[in-house]
Amino acid sequence: MRGIELLAAICVAGILIGGVAAGVPFLRSRIAEVILYSVACVAAVLLRSALDLVAQGIVLLTQTGRAVARLRPLPQVRPAA
Repeated sequence: MRGIELLAAICVAGILIGGVAAGVPFLRSRIAEVILYSVACVAAVLLRSALDLVAQGIVLLTQTGRAVARLRPLPQVRPAA
């Protein structure tokens, strides 16, 4: 799913930068905004993917830790006599 989002963001960036290169008047008057938007689109998708991976890693570590805790019983403490 993230691959599709990344491909879409790259396509949008390519179309915008291609429009600037082709000389579209509306885009040529806003070159800085076009480049900033293009970079921001791609960066946002990459950042979201990284955050999703971190969140999935935390969930996986948490679930693995709970599973290990269930398998390993805690040592029994005997009261002093």
